[in-house]
Amino acid sequence: MEVVTEYADQRTELEEKIRSLDTEKASLLADIDSLKEKIATLELEKSANELESQVQALRTEKAVLEEKVASYESEAGYALPPVVSGGV
Repeated sequence: MEVVTEYADQRTELEEKIRSLDTEKASLLADIDSLKEKIATLELEKSANELESQVQALRTEKAVLEEKVASYESEAGYALPPVVSGGV
């Protein structure tokens, strides 16, 4: 009878351990999904910021070049054909 009680106790302990590990597993999986989503969002944000910086630099370069063209045109007294822009 004592052996049966021992096995019952061991079984109870193992069942509790399994429940605990299943709970921890579920929590870890949820945390991992959340972290993956956060990383994806941060990577998109980084890409957007980099593109925004590049676009701003190009806008600045375009404005400087337009000013330079206007300066040459006013000095020379003639105008070049306008640059057709396909941008935003």
